[in-house]
Amino acid sequence: MKVKKSEIQLLIAVIGVLIAVCTYFLVYSKFNEKSDALEAENATLSSQVATLEILDQRKADYIEATGKMQSYITNFENRFPADILPEDSIMMVKTLEDYTRTEVANIAFGSEAEVVYTPAADAATTTADATAATDTTATDAAADTTAAAATTAASPVSTDGTAYADTHMYEVPLSISISCTYDDFKGLVRYIYNQQERESIQGVSISYNETDGMLTGNMTMNTYYLLGTDKVYSSPYIPDMQMGVDTIFGNVE
Repeated sequence: MKVKKSEIQLLIAVIGVLIAVCTYFLVYSKFNEKSDALEAENATLSSQVATLEILDQRKADYIEATGKMQSYITNFENRFPADILPEDSIMMVKTLEDYTRTEVANIAFGSEAEVVYTPAADAATTTADATAATDTTATDAAADTTAAAATTAASPVSTDGTAYADTHMYEVPLSISISCTYDDFKGLVRYIYNQQERESIQGVSISYNETDGMLTGNMTMNTYYLLGTDKVYSSPYIPDMQMGVDTIFGNVE
């Protein structure tokens, strides 16, 4: 069978078209997809580079602010012991007596409880509730902010060995009966609020005795400690003291 020259040319043209179509779909289209992906990645990286450049320009400010925050946290932790046992409270009251000339007749210990503190979540929830009455769109934004704040609060943050998501504060209630002059009572209040370790006065009930000019009554106060920090509990110093007598029957020969 003899093939005409025009048929050969037509066949070559068809093959050329097929090769072009295959090249487009198998090579050029994939190249375009990769090119688009690279352009999108480059845009993301360019944005990240711009952000990093801005952060690098303010690196010194961030380092200074971080140092101040670490110093603040350290000073804050120093105001709270690692634990408070009954002997700590007793020696604290003994020191209070010596420094303020206040007589303490008895001490009553309360049940310790954890101090719950969640300011970020509470503030965001309050904002969302207030906004809901006026604008639905703003409510959704506040809800997103609340979720972000809750996520941030749940994430552990470590500073000098302390994971603050695992840090818990406890209050130890203490009730003491006091007897002192009016001036000594004012000194007692100043003494409590000037202590390095955090203490607070919850309530005072006193009366004035006209006969001797003394104030007598009860004071309820709280002491606090932090669990979860890298601090280690140290027992208080208790000086030697006489414990009883040689014999309860007096001098026996």
